[in-house]
Amino acid sequence: MLKALERTHQQAEPVASSFLFDEVAALLCYDPSVRSGEQAASWAMSAAAGRVWSILGDRKLFDRTEADRLRAEIAWLAEALGPLSESVHVREQTPRNLQNRGEARESAYEAAYDTALAALESDRYFRLVADLQQFCSAPPLRQTRRWHLYMG
Repeated sequence: MLKALERTHQQAEPVASSFLFDEVAALLCYDPSVRSGEQAASWAMSAAAGRVWSILGDRKLFDRTEADRLRAEIAWLAEALGPLSESVHVREQTPRNLQNRGEARESAYEAAYDTALAALESDRYFRLVADLQQFCSAPPLRQTRRWHLYMG
């Protein structure tokens, strides 16, 4: 039975690591579009960040110390991107009575875009990208505690 449990854990490691790698790649592929101000890309990048955050939270698979540090950084990134994906970008001309509302929306969009762009151009973001790539190439897996496998 011990061998079967070890095999299951070892088989889960490559699958989870591969899924994490794919989600990090998805997160990074949206970067250029977010930089150009595309709201759909901002939403998609935020969603990918959420999936990476979730995968890193697997306490049975990954070492907590590094995973928790990366999760905090992913949360920071998602927080910076969130307002851009939620704001309404108004480009068309609005009737005079709606113009103030349109200007307020445009101003909110510009502020959200500035926040997202500042995050993507920061040293913190580039460290996060490097740390995620390092984590994916050599994930710090949690050491299984064999003593509890004998309890039944």
